[in-house]
Amino acid sequence: MPIYRVTHTTTYWHDTPATTAWQSLHLQPRHEPAQHCNAFELEIAPHPSDLAARVDFFGNKQHLFTVREPHEELSITSRSIVRRDEPVLPVHGQTPTLAAARALVPRAITVEDFTLEQFRHATPLVPLLPGALQLTKDLTQELDGENTPILTWLDELGDRFHQEFTFDPEATEIATPLTEVLENRRGVCQDFAHLLISCLRQQGLPAAYVSGYLLTQPPPGKPRLVGADASHAWVSLYVPGTGWIDYDPTNACFVGTGHIVVARGRDFYDVSPVQGIFSGGGEHTLDTGVTVEPFEDASLA
Repeated sequence: MPIYRVTHTTTYWHDTPATTAWQSLHLQPRHEPAQHCNAFELEIAPHPSDLAARVDFFGNKQHLFTVREPHEELSITSRSIVRRDEPVLPVHGQTPTLAAARALVPRAITVEDFTLEQFRHATPLVPLLPGALQLTKDLTQELDGENTPILTWLDELGDRFHQEFTFDPEATEIATPLTEVLENRRGVCQDFAHLLISCLRQQGLPAAYVSGYLLTQPPPGKPRLVGADASHAWVSLYVPGTGWIDYDPTNACFVGTGHIVVARGRDFYDVSPVQGIFSGGGEHTLDTGVTVEPFEDASLA
């Protein structure tokens, strides 16, 4: 069970002094069956006049703070120690077929968890695009129709993404419409997660957006994953009878010990690592940096 040290730094620079800043943070890694956040700290400069923590609707740890003194620079640094176990992944052939999973979802919503319903519909950043639906239709026709085990189908869909879409950090911004990503076949992890979610929801399947981190230095002999040294994003699919299964479309793989979960929601807006507003300050620039590295203190295991 590897243990990681995660450092995430966000810095705002303003043309003129901002008089007040109100900020919301999703930076603390989650406690989950395959993950435990052993330690977490925040360092904010200037020092906030108030700082509060709560658990949001999706079960994420959220911090809120206010800076009330004039400032031209605002720095937010989070430091975490996280133990990450290997997620349990069922044998693909033992999962329900695509058709069976779709048919079982309504009962799961009624009997198991009514909140699953919100993960089946369009959101501001995840429109239900016809082009995304066509991707799934083409794939299903190439496979054994809807009788394919759903995790096999998901894995094949991820491979299709990897073949047809190019990771390009210059191609999009946060506000780039998903239609443009689909048309240009270029984007970043956030774009690919939103697009895959659009595909899954149009199959009637609950799909969530996951924000987190990737291990910066992979184990010996393993390839360096795209998206390291920055916040990363992937998708979680709800499989009736099994639960949530995480898949990384950027790297065409099921999530493993190198993926650290920070927050889960319907799309990026629900789980943005840092967001807020300023009073004054004119134009501002933003810089972020992430480092994930092995942590050797066995006492925290």
